[in-house]
Amino acid sequence: MAMRKVYSEIKGMKLKEVPGYFKPMLSMGYLKKSVQRGLDNYHAKYIETDSIEPLYHVCFGGMIFSYLVALPNERRHLEHKKHAEQHALKMVWIVVVPFSVLSGNNSICLMLFGCNL
Repeated sequence: MAMRKVYSEIKGMKLKEVPGYFKPMLSMGYLKKSVQRGLDNYHAKYIETDSIEPLYHVCFGGMIFSYLVALPNERRHLEHKKHAEQHALKMVWIVVVPFSVLSGNNSICLMLFGCNL
């Protein structure tokens, strides 16, 4: 709706006049008034009517925020998993077993076991 209003206002302007139309809207005072007007509208629409919707806004906003905060870490994990699947290496286990278990001597034997992942 707001974009339609802006479009209808700048539709008849010349290109040189458009920056002059937007420049006052980018001032700090105009931005403060716009935010205050938005907060007043929200208060009148939801808070004064005893609506439960602000609770929903907080819950869903918190979920979205936590998802966005965790997203880089999740993407890093997915890239690592993808990289590991592409380069599926053989895993070698080295097990140190006392040789006395196998032959009765007191020396140490290294046994290598391999498996594909």
